Amino acid sequence: MGKARKTALLKAFARQKTPFQQVEITEQMIHDYPLLMHCSAIFSNSRVEVHTFNLETAIGGVVQCTLIRHGDIAPLSWEEIQESIHEIFGPEVVAVEVYPSLESEWSTKLGLRVLWILPSTWQLPFGLHLPGAWGKPVK
Repeated sequence: MGKARKTALLKAFARQKTPFQQVEITEQMIHDYPLLMHCSAIFSNSRVEVHTFNLETAIGGVVQCTLIRHGDIAPLSWEEIQESIHEIFGPEVVAVEVYPSLESEWSTKLGLRVLWILPSTWQLPFGLHLPGAWGKPVK
């Protein structure tokens, strides 16, 4: 990446973060990126783009989200991911990110993160809210 391009990306990243806006998925976008045919919505702000895919599962409706930083100049931090998910879906949602076994792992050079928004009717059977998390004593 040339110095001018890197400088432009850094300036774009330094800009004030804007609120997420829903982006219309056009026929041209689907032609250029066929996976968007299955995308239910795209949200974007000045730093991050989020693609959503609705899934029916044994626990109910789950939303798969892919998140990627514009310009891909640095990985998304935990805080940026949480802020993005809660801004789009609300502060009460629970999302999980999965790190698969090597046998089922897939790779992309896009630097994207994949999370699943769980149904509000389903109680997460593990997590920081449970007794014993972070070594807290179990009563």
